[in-house]
Amino acid sequence: MISPEKREVQHWLDSLRGTEDPEPERPGGNRPWLPKNRTGASVAVTVLVVMAGFWIWAFSPLAPSGHPDALYDVAFTEDAEDVCAAAVAAADGLPGAAEATGPEDRARQIHTSTPLFEEMVAELRAEASQVVGADADLLNAWLADWDTYLGDRRAYAEILAGGSDPPFTVTARDGDAVTSYIDIFAEVNAMPSCATPEDV
Repeated sequence: MISPEKREVQHWLDSLRGTEDPEPERPGGNRPWLPKNRTGASVAVTVLVVMAGFWIWAFSPLAPSGHPDALYDVAFTEDAEDVCAAAVAAADGLPGAAEATGPEDRARQIHTSTPLFEEMVAELRAEASQVVGADADLLNAWLADWDTYLGDRRAYAEILAGGSDPPFTVTARDGDAVTSYIDIFAEVNAMPSCATPEDV
């Protein structure tokens, strides 16, 4: 008497050889979920190989990043981080909001620090001019958001200079503040210093 375990193994081997099960469990031969001939077995093996290949590729460095903002040009991201870090360090050396004596003084502080970030963006744009393809499109959109944010800083400084002291607000794009897009892009591409500064 062949055990159920051996019968399962024999059944699978017979299906690969294209033969009928010598001891079918029921009238009609092979179980419906096993291939009944060599063609069926070949298809099953091919499917398994394709699935295995897909998962190997998916977890390999060749697979594209899961985030749509991820850049392929790592050289740019490394250079950009250095550029941004230098600008942030220079801004950190300036008087901050806690040291301002009033809105007019705070306006002067922002007028002093904003050009540092304008120069930073200009340098990033020069670096980005060497980037091509989809990366170039992503960088152009990101730098455009930076332009918008810098405009918001200048506008806020003008309000402060007039003696008012409202909270700082930034322009929205597609329902979210442009700073959200700037910061997510910087985080995804390992450029933490290129997130929006916290000096306002």
